[in-house]
Amino acid sequence: MYNLDKVIDRKQGNARKWSNQVLKEKFGLNEDAIPMDLADIDFEVAPAIQKALMKRASIGGYSYSYVPDEFYEAVIDWNQRRYDTYIEKDWIKLTFGTVSTLHYIVQAYTEKGEGVLINTPAYDPFAEAVEHNERKLFCSSLINRDNRYYLDFEDMERQMIENEIKLFIFCSPQNPSGRIWTKEELFQLAELCIRHNVLLVCDEIHRDIVYKNQTFTSIWNAHPEISQHSVLCLSPNKGFNLGGLKTSYVVIPNPAIRETLLLQLQKNSITSPHVFAVPAIVAAYNESEDWLDEMIDYVEGNMQIIDDFFAEIPEAKVMPSESSFLAWIDVRDWFKDEAEMQRFFRRANLTMVVGSYFVQDGEGFVRLSIGMPRELLLEALSRIKKEYNKSVELV
Repeated sequence: MYNLDKVIDRKQGNARKWSNQVLKEKFGLNEDAIPMDLADIDFEVAPAIQKALMKRASIGGYSYSYVPDEFYEAVIDWNQRRYDTYIEKDWIKLTFGTVSTLHYIVQAYTEKGEGVLINTPAYDPFAEAVEHNERKLFCSSLINRDNRYYLDFEDMERQMIENEIKLFIFCSPQNPSGRIWTKEELFQLAELCIRHNVLLVCDEIHRDIVYKNQTFTSIWNAHPEISQHSVLCLSPNKGFNLGGLKTSYVVIPNPAIRETLLLQLQKNSITSPHVFAVPAIVAAYNESEDWLDEMIDYVEGNMQIIDDFFAEIPEAKVMPSESSFLAWIDVRDWFKDEAEMQRFFRRANLTMVVGSYFVQDGEGFVRLSIGMPRELLLEALSRIKKEYNKSVELV
């Protein structure tokens, strides 16, 4: 129904991922490079979203805006329909992006020097939100068992007690692996947070891209009490590629917890939303679900291509993914260090994210963003294969 094979020129829109300047200065690549680093997708946005933005642009006024009821209605309906999650209007606060919101959250609920826990490997801005605000970062390593991540509940509880953890920033589904936590795992996690009075901040922004035979459970549906002890970070940015419109939001049922964050947002002067954010979110949630479903199937097909391709390279091992458009690949048997890995991808004229970016426990891995038209993906893999064959010939 939708032409996801269409290759669009993202350079025209000043997309950071495709910027010739960024490709040259950050990666040492030329304008023909295929970027596989930044976690966004390269498909043309859903038609309903384009239409809504063009309609809003035609009005001609782009001054201060506010959040109308249609935004709240769209969010409430989407979460109920798609995730069986009950939300009330007063619980919702539109913010300016999940990363910046994590900084406000750390500022609101902790004091300088207090402990914040994350699982690793983790998206580096989780750590930055802690360390840049002069809090103490503590990491609980995920257990890599048979090429699949598991939570170390014993270690997490020990750290909560010994390090007097105040806040736990948790990613569900997990980035970079695409691992979907089971309802039982989430229940056990919630139990720990409640037992030790740790505020749980659950980042679920990757949940919109879950493969068709997988089951995602929102944290609030895993435990009957955790909604009163948590902050839920949500966004249409990953599923609908709206990162440039600052369309993230938080949901907080507990009035005392909610008021604490709202006061912090006032201190940081977080006021009127991006003028195009609301029409984009409303069009995404109300009119673009069929586009999303089709895109998910397409991305899952891309992931199968990735699995099949790297199965032919014995030195690489793809961690099976259950969600998202990010491939997490163990290349410890391929490259002696990350410098060698970077040189390889530079020769292939491709970007990627090295595993050490993910705070800790990611060394020897590479993350590839594969949410792209198949023509681009196959060309990227062809370049990898060409460089790999060269290296094998030299041995």
